[in-house]
Amino acid sequence: MDIYIIISVLIIGVLFILYYFERNRRGGSEKLNKRLQDIIDQLDSQARIIIKTDLALNRAQEDLDRKITGLYTLHELGKEVSSTFNIENIFSLINQPFVLKLGFSKLLIMLKDNLSGMLVTKSSIGYSDAEIKTIELDLNKRKFANLLFKKEKPMLINRDTESASQEYALLDILNTESFITAPIAVKDESVGFILMGNTSLYGKVVEGDSELLSIFANQIGAAIENTKLYTELFGSHKELERRVVERTQELEKLNEELKNLNKMKSDFISSVSHELRTPLTSIKGYASILMTGKLGDVLPAQKERLEKIDKHSNSLVHLINNLLDIARIESGNVQMEMKDISIKEMLDSIVDIIIPQVKEKNISLKINSKIKFDRIKVDPSQMERVFLNLLSNAVKFTPEKGMVIIEIKEKNDDIQFSIEDTGIGIPTQDIPKVFQEFFRADNALDQKIKGSGLGLSLVKKIIEAHKGKIWFDSELGKGSRFTFTLPKY
Repeated sequence: MDIYIIISVLIIGVLFILYYFERNRRGGSEKLNKRLQDIIDQLDSQARIIIKTDLALNRAQEDLDRKITGLYTLHELGKEVSSTFNIENIFSLINQPFVLKLGFSKLLIMLKDNLSGMLVTKSSIGYSDAEIKTIELDLNKRKFANLLFKKEKPMLINRDTESASQEYALLDILNTESFITAPIAVKDESVGFILMGNTSLYGKVVEGDSELLSIFANQIGAAIENTKLYTELFGSHKELERRVVERTQELEKLNEELKNLNKMKSDFISSVSHELRTPLTSIKGYASILMTGKLGDVLPAQKERLEKIDKHSNSLVHLINNLLDIARIESGNVQMEMKDISIKEMLDSIVDIIIPQVKEKNISLKINSKIKFDRIKVDPSQMERVFLNLLSNAVKFTPEKGMVIIEIKEKNDDIQFSIEDTGIGIPTQDIPKVFQEFFRADNALDQKIKGSGLGLSLVKKIIEAHKGKIWFDSELGKGSRFTFTLPKY
């Protein structure tokens, strides 16, 4: 029931009683008068209780409304805190309407400067610039920071509280009749405080305000931490970018130096190879003349030595030719003479060359072709070198009665060739070095078999010059499988 209706009923009741009281008084009924007086006193007492209760309910309703408004306001601020990494953006939202919604007329947010350790104002409402300077001076001079940074609970001070403590002295410094403060903490360390207060005696802060202020302080703390983390992350990202740029420039410089060194190496190899060719040709020529007997009879022992000279000369010529070819391909001086040829005819020709070695070791050689399109565009002489190198290696490193399989199949726009053997395989530690120039695996069989270590390096460069790719799989003691692809067209 509305309080005003209750009061009206009580007034009518009192008037009614007064009427009967007056009438009875005139009638001289003293006993009845006393009873009526008691009733009037009870009604008066109940009216006072009702009015007092109503005032308390109104005050509680107002406090509840203010709290709901404050929580909603802080909720809106919280959404901004979670979506920004700039604390200044948060401070810009803290204006007079924001503070009034929380039920206060003054606000002060101060943080400790990292370098000086002094309190610095970050946001203020209800204070002039001159007042802020005075407050900063007083608070720093009288060392109030420790008091305002207390982490236990918010500090609440009202003017009507009789006290001579430091907290009470803050009322004059902050020019308020009542205020409440809460520390701002980042990672459990106080870095500043929030103060909210009122200048009116009728707007005293209450214990219920501490919850709102604690939420507010936590939001500011979270915003500061987000900003700090973002700044650190952004700084780390920029530093990483700077290092990447520096490292990239260093690598580009090193790459350029490597290119120059590689060119110098290729030029040197090419020059030396040409220089070696001339005397080697002479040696081979003189050995051939001596073997014919044109310069005199050749004894069997002499002929045997001359044949060795011729044999080793041929090996040196082969080595020099490989070196020259590698140097030319690296420098781009070799142009592949591309021709459209039959894959079957090319393989038949290569098998004819390699078959004597295969039969000598009693090795089984199989060709497994899964292609429908038999044509490919390559340099026939260079591709012959690729197959002969790979097949010769497969035969050399495969024990007697082993097997070598040539497999051909189509893969997208490429033709894929594989040469698989049941040989000794390649040690794991040697796998990354297989295509390096002059590399030979460290095993007993490889040391017995003579070679320059240039074959696979040359093979890789020829295939890459054809815009193809080469790779291999190998298992020690079980064999190897070299695979390369060449474009169809």
